[in-house]
Amino acid sequence: MPEVVEIQLEWKYKPESYFEEPIHIKDEGFEVSISNGIAFAKIDPSFQSKNPEIKEYLTRCIESRLQAVQIMSHRDFTLSKPSRSDLRDDGTKNIFLEVEPIVMKVSLRTVDLMVRDKDGNIASDTKQERLDKQKWFSGAVAKYRGVDGTLDRMLKSYQVAVKDPNNELVHLYEIRDALSSRFGNKKNAMKHLSISNKEWDIIGNLANLQPLEEGRHRGKAAGRLRPAENHELEKARKSVSNMVEKYLFFLEAK
Repeated sequence: MPEVVEIQLEWKYKPESYFEEPIHIKDEGFEVSISNGIAFAKIDPSFQSKNPEIKEYLTRCIESRLQAVQIMSHRDFTLSKPSRSDLRDDGTKNIFLEVEPIVMKVSLRTVDLMVRDKDGNIASDTKQERLDKQKWFSGAVAKYRGVDGTLDRMLKSYQVAVKDPNNELVHLYEIRDALSSRFGNKKNAMKHLSISNKEWDIIGNLANLQPLEEGRHRGKAAGRLRPAENHELEKARKSVSNMVEKYLFFLEAK
């Protein structure tokens, strides 16, 4: 029987423009390219036989990068299960499919600004700054998500917040709760992550004290509840995304 010379895995994600630039990951035994709605992996068969969990590992790796962008953009995404193809030395290919339904949500694109000085030199490029931050953020999330339970819980809470807007503030508050648990209490969390009282209280005020339909204590404000305004939700999202970012800085510094 012809020998398998390469194992190929392919995932599909939506929206196809979720990543603003291609991602390439290469390590011993495999390489992955991610762009335009497709993540494609090439795996050495001998490496796969020694590492049978590689499919699950790469799926987590891709999902981590999607979640990192989600924290920064508050955009929903879907990721399919991978299809597998075995490429043989006679040129034939065996294909195995795992299919999942895909659900899309529409979101607005970020508006970028490039500022030049009087001599025409670029003084500020918001798109490049955002891409540089996404690259660092994605790499850090992929590096620590599988080994740090607190980071994993925070990412899952944010993902649920995007998918469940009626309870968004409830889920975003879970991120601050996760940090309190990780460091033992609020005081230690603020100290280790260099978070001010003002920063710490933003999500608490919106989720606990304001009479918002998306908040945690809706029964206490019966008859006075109102939908959160967009600027309030943006404030809450930015608050907890900054907490996740500072936690990643903490992990990098350990």
